Amino acid sequence: MLRLIFKLLRLALVGLIGTAVAAKFMLNSNAEEKTQEIDMVAIFGGEDLRSSASPFYGGKILTMFGGTRLDLRDATPAPTGIYFDVAIVFGGLDLIVPEGWRVEFTGKVFAGGFDDLTATDADPDATVVHIGGFLAMAGARVANRSVEEVSAT
Repeated sequence: MLRLIFKLLRLALVGLIGTAVAAKFMLNSNAEEKTQEIDMVAIFGGEDLRSSASPFYGGKILTMFGGTRLDLRDATPAPTGIYFDVAIVFGGLDLIVPEGWRVEFTGKVFAGGFDDLTATDADPDATVVHIGGFLAMAGARVANRSVEEVSAT
């Protein structure tokens, strides 16, 4: 029985890697500094963007076997808030937001983690970053400072 489970897991992993390879050649990022609604794709690599869009609505983030960093400290939020749909598999997301913004995560996590490291005393009327989607064997971190800024102090 254990052999069957390992064979199925191996088959699933090979299928996932094959899907990631195909997606890498078929999907492109649409994420520039001034893009108001982004589509970030990081497969077997990384994406790094510091947005200064005005207004910024959010967008979609796909990360497979890689990492994505998105810094929103220079962006002006849309009046309705910011909405992200994320799909992160065997990878990571580092989202940096200005102090005073709130984060609402409604996504699903399987064998991974979501860390909201922003200040918890944000104004109830503050800009809200809504994050939905899923993380599978992946991690996401939302903070007011980048990892490099935190380690420098």
